[in-house]
Amino acid sequence: MMWVDVVESTRLLKANRWTVSYFAEAEAPGVSAYRHLPLRELADERRTTLDPQHYGDTRIVYLGLENIRSTTGELVEFAPRRASSIKSRSKTFRENDVLYGRLRPELNKVYLAQPPASEGVCSGEFIVLTARQDRVLPRYLRHILASPFVTQLAGKFTVGASLPRMAAEDLFSIEVPVPPLDVQSRLVEQLLEIDQEIIALRARLEALPLQQAEGLLEALSTGKPVIRTAAAD
Repeated sequence: MMWVDVVESTRLLKANRWTVSYFAEAEAPGVSAYRHLPLRELADERRTTLDPQHYGDTRIVYLGLENIRSTTGELVEFAPRRASSIKSRSKTFRENDVLYGRLRPELNKVYLAQPPASEGVCSGEFIVLTARQDRVLPRYLRHILASPFVTQLAGKFTVGASLPRMAAEDLFSIEVPVPPLDVQSRLVEQLLEIDQEIIALRARLEALPLQQAEGLLEALSTGKPVIRTAAAD
């Protein structure tokens, strides 16, 4: 089905952009019992940067988009690395900052800065947000940024054909539901439990193939037709 619309020149000039997706009506991401506020009222952008080359072979915390798992925000193949191996100027982040992947935002790469990567530097392809904690809790902010309330709207604001990116000012214009802090606190407790369960389940899943192979060899060597795994024990 083809989408057709007419955009007045005044609206086009005011928007100062020429992408069709911006003027298309985005599908409503869902309803909310709570008021919506633009992200600019909930968080500030941390814009400080440094040049890792100045730190030589010192090992530092560095995060690229490849180190963040889509949707869940888990760390992937992360380890401190030599500063000299990072060739470009990098953004800094601090504990409880939220790193939002602006390159292809539909990939949903959103990270809450917590140990073991609670402070360090990151790729310029992240927008680093600091929650205004009198209005929004950092973990709630991470999850709402990774939710359909943002991801379904992000497509309106991406610019570029092969490497579409989102500007910070466009991200801050998106409105999200904001419950009272006591409600956020209760939600965050449950979100944290689920986050921890996801990590535990993934570790279990990644361990199972080796346990399966070892269990098979043990069954064959003992003559007992029982394949043991950590869960079975």
